[in-house]
Amino acid sequence: MTCPKCGAANPDGVQFCTTCHATLLFKCPKCEHMQNHGGVCDACGLNLTAFWVTYLETRSEEDQKIAHDKTMAAIHEAATAATAPLAASKNISQFLFAQLFQRVLGWFGSR
Repeated sequence: MTCPKCGAANPDGVQFCTTCHATLLFKCPKCEHMQNHGGVCDACGLNLTAFWVTYLETRSEEDQKIAHDKTMAAIHEAATAATAPLAASKNISQFLFAQLFQRVLGWFGSR
């Protein structure tokens, strides 16, 4: 098969040119028909260009949502890690205050 872009000879059945990497065979994502041109699938009529544009836009939106979710999870994890010492110190403060209060009550109760 001769590449229409660079004119290099390629073995039959290869999907991309071995020299310039141009697409030589197009595979329909709906019916898996192989053809040597893009545009519309000869077998089922699917518009290959419209399909891939829609697919890539959807994929990009999904990738952005995943990246956003990962960022928000990382922020939550960092905030939790940053506030953990404060929460622990609050519990310790409450414990010490309770101990002090009991001793003061005990001191006043013994008088």
